[in-house]
Amino acid sequence: MMHWRDTRAAGDIARCRPAGCAADDHTGPMTPLDRASRRQRHATPTKHYEVGMNEPTRQTTGDLSERRGPNRRRRAPRSPARQRGSLAIIAAIAIGVVIAALGAVDLGNLFYQRRALQSIADLAALAAAQTMDDGCAKPAATAQSAARGNGFDSTASGQSMTVVCGRWDVKDNVGPSFFAGSASGAAAGSDAQLNAVQVTVTRAVPYYFLGAQRTIAATSTAEATNVGAYSIGTTLAQLQGGVVNALLNGLLGANLNLSVLSYQGLANARIRIKDLMAAANVGTVSALLSTQTTVPQLANWMLSALSQTSVANADLQTSIGALQTIVSANIPGGRTFTIGNTANSAGIFSIGLSNPQAALDATFSPFDALLVAAEIATGQTAFSLANGLNIGGLNANLQVQIIQPPVLGIGEAGIDPVTKTWRTIARTAQVRLYLNIGLGTANLPLGLLGALLPVQVNLPLSLQIAPGQAWLQSASCTASPSTCASAIGVQTGLTNLCIGDTPANMSASLPFTCSTPATLVNVANLVTIKSLVSFPADVPASQTPTLTFYGTTGGYQSTNSNGVGSVLGNALSGLGASLQQTQISLFGISLPLGPIQTALNAFLGGVLPPLLSGLDAAIVPLLQLLGVQVGESTIHDMSLTCGVSQLVY
Repeated sequence: MMHWRDTRAAGDIARCRPAGCAADDHTGPMTPLDRASRRQRHATPTKHYEVGMNEPTRQTTGDLSERRGPNRRRRAPRSPARQRGSLAIIAAIAIGVVIAALGAVDLGNLFYQRRALQSIADLAALAAAQTMDDGCAKPAATAQSAARGNGFDSTASGQSMTVVCGRWDVKDNVGPSFFAGSASGAAAGSDAQLNAVQVTVTRAVPYYFLGAQRTIAATSTAEATNVGAYSIGTTLAQLQGGVVNALLNGLLGANLNLSVLSYQGLANARIRIKDLMAAANVGTVSALLSTQTTVPQLANWMLSALSQTSVANADLQTSIGALQTIVSANIPGGRTFTIGNTANSAGIFSIGLSNPQAALDATFSPFDALLVAAEIATGQTAFSLANGLNIGGLNANLQVQIIQPPVLGIGEAGIDPVTKTWRTIARTAQVRLYLNIGLGTANLPLGLLGALLPVQVNLPLSLQIAPGQAWLQSASCTASPSTCASAIGVQTGLTNLCIGDTPANMSASLPFTCSTPATLVNVANLVTIKSLVSFPADVPASQTPTLTFYGTTGGYQSTNSNGVGSVLGNALSGLGASLQQTQISLFGISLPLGPIQTALNAFLGGVLPPLLSGLDAAIVPLLQLLGVQVGESTIHDMSLTCGVSQLVY
């Protein structure tokens, strides 16, 4: 056995204990080399053997446990039973993997079939929505045809298709689909205005490994909104350059002098809503409707939109030139207004769409938009139109007060089921006209009194016209644009006529009254003849005709040919019988009528016929430009934009 002994002396070890002492017996300071040498000696101490002992040799034979050391355990050999258990576990895992793989094949096929079925439902819904009308027969047939074209036969075993027509409306219907199907599968008249189709397809898909089969279904909803744009106003044939210039100059405080051809070019031109959005630098229709603007800025936007438009305009260059003249006319800015009309603020467009983005491709007339904007900017302050009036050669002074401006209608047809009102409505203006006509004295028997004293004979008329309205009842699109149709219902405005002096307070907030007697004859303020007569001059509210327009490019139609003179003539025809309220006074003292009434009746009978015909010639175009008509309604159907079907759920 080997014996290990450290042969260093105790004194040597003691001398090395202080720090800095080298491993040998010297006591001087240690150098780095000494420290390294000391570490080497401590790591591998020198082995010394006693005298007579042989150096041990490495054992190369003997038990492996002795070579590995006394503390190492010997591993026991595995038994055959333990080896068989390991194979069972491996087999179970392998079988599970195989089953999972087979299940994955079935599930993958199931998802593939589900995806293919969804594509079939999407294509069928898109095709059906494109042919939407007031019923569901045509969309249903179109959906079946589209499905067969994509390899799906609803009559085959294990396959079925359900087509439901209804309405998609994010405002009135419940999410997440926002679709409400029609109970009968057809529109209830023209009021329901179906705009969407929901297609559900089912198919029985067999499993390869996991069972018999499973029925899968896919549902798709597509909508296509047909958007109509229209107004109540004048026809191109009734545009008169002098009247339009006088009206715009009175409304805007400008000095325009455009020709009839220029205004007709503006009336013929069409601007898309999306082009106006680009000119106004907004990204959505809702943002455009809430944009504040002025008449000069709007004219500039329309000029930019018209210059960039791709809409076919026969009078494009004429309309661009007219807008350039208006933009360069230095029109005063006036009040600001929003482009969209709301219950609290007047605007140009009344959008009757649950999804305003559907109006992107709708078009409008820049002429109509310019007139509406001018009326909004003017506000409710009365303005005078002394120029351009010729009423049977008589001298006339006209003041116009816009109580409520007109609005252009853009939207879809039908009645809103929540509000029970028409979705899209265009409205005429509500105006008050104060007309004072000098009748002359040629036929008035005043004798010597008329020769010696100045005589004034006037007929002051006050006219209030309540707004009429037109609503989009139905709109249907077909494959041929010429057979597309839109039906518009019309209600003319009510009218009140007063023969009385203009009230001193012309506030628009005050109701229209007929309380100030008209001074018909004034002889040097000595002799006055006054009368106060009030007539209703209206069209019965029960008369609500429907006008049908075919095609997508628009046109003009009128409900009837009654002019304002005809309607007012019916009211004024009873003037002679109503002169019981006429008062004659001398120096403020009332006198009996006597022969004065007879003479006055004869005089009015001679001047009223040319006066009434003059009203038709002068006032009718002016009122129509303002969006006001009495006794008739001329609808300007600007466009019908057939919606492109799109998936909504």
